[in-house]
Amino acid sequence: MLATPKKKQQTIYLAVWDHKHGQDISAHTTHDGAFKQCVKWARETLEEWTPYAPDGEEYSNMNDEDLVANWGEITGYTEFFNVDTLALNKDCPNPGCCCGACENNK
Repeated sequence: MLATPKKKQQTIYLAVWDHKHGQDISAHTTHDGAFKQCVKWARETLEEWTPYAPDGEEYSNMNDEDLVANWGEITGYTEFFNVDTLALNKDCPNPGCCCGACENNK
């Protein structure tokens, strides 16, 4: 008898921007896609923080990785970017079941 192949766990990546008004969250199928969303947010709002740059530092010249990694410092530690990795669970067809341990989530 042939073994049933185990279902591959699906993963989603959340781009998260924490700021003074709350959070912006965007779901993506790849880590790179979520990271690019963080870069987009940073570049869109970069002008707001340029007047506060020490010694006339040009944040716009930073590469994407450095810009996102240093966003807390750039914003005076009032804003942060993060990419969260989450397993995508299937909803259980059993009414009232929310344990996550049933056969559908394996």
